[in-house]
Amino acid sequence: MDRESLLMMYRFLEKIADTNEATSFDSSEELMVEKLINLVKAQGKTSIAEDFEKPYIHPMITIQKWVEELKLIVSETLRQGEAH
Repeated sequence: MDRESLLMMYRFLEKIADTNEATSFDSSEELMVEKLINLVKAQGKTSIAEDFEKPYIHPMITIQKWVEELKLIVSETLRQGEAH
């Protein structure tokens, strides 16, 4: 995943962290949600990935639940990219 995408994801998560319970889903954010899902799967974060797989639960609820952990995952991925 490229640095710009990771930075966009982090900004997206910051926005959600700021508004959390009041966060509404905008269909234009679907790609960002998919990128986050792919990232947690690629990183082997099974607890978060399993929450994304739960039927009838919108992915934004999972993002709200795990927002701090997701920010950490994105930050760590950014740092790994800088180290290479």
